[in-house]
Amino acid sequence: MFKILAATMSAAVFTAGAAAQTPAFSRASLAKTAAFTITNTLVPSGGAKVTQVMRVEVKGDKARLEMNNPQIGAVTYLANSRGVFLYMPGAKLAQKQSLPAGESVDTVLRRAFGQVSRQLRTAKKIGVERVSGQNTDVYKDARSGSLIYIGKNPGFRLPVKVTAKNAGGTRTVLVSNIRTNIALADARFAVPAGVRIIEANGAAGLPGGGGF
Repeated sequence: MFKILAATMSAAVFTAGAAAQTPAFSRASLAKTAAFTITNTLVPSGGAKVTQVMRVEVKGDKARLEMNNPQIGAVTYLANSRGVFLYMPGAKLAQKQSLPAGESVDTVLRRAFGQVSRQLRTAKKIGVERVSGQNTDVYKDARSGSLIYIGKNPGFRLPVKVTAKNAGGTRTVLVSNIRTNIALADARFAVPAGVRIIEANGAAGLPGGGGF
């Protein structure tokens, strides 16, 4: 099962290259606190529509991402001063990830927007547009044909919408319910008490308390 968990956590790291105007996704892209919903919709050619919803919350150096993994069910990524934990409520189990210090929130954002980050490497800005109540810069990736709408609000400089279409089908990413500078309890980012924590190398940890 933990091979599945490791694969779920993998996401490309984005660093600005030759296209200096291309935005990078990091903690600095958001207000002190923020919450938003990401809806990914895939319609394969000749296949049934598949929709995945992620709910993201960020506060200071803490982050939370809730989603449903088709292989293991409901999962929540929790990032705090102790690291990043992959929490599985149904199993009352959390796996602590081995990550460099200071990358907790950025890791969660890359998990949410990893594929978009890769597309932005070769994208060019083509205009501006208002989406989901947000002013955005519009980028086009010639390789994939994707259109990427990046928020311009200082409190939300992340993708607001992404559209792509090719022979395999169509894919749409839409960010909604964007709220910034809101009250978020610290407990939202902690592994609940009574949850068993497993180290990334497979070693069992102690049950989680309010500090995780």
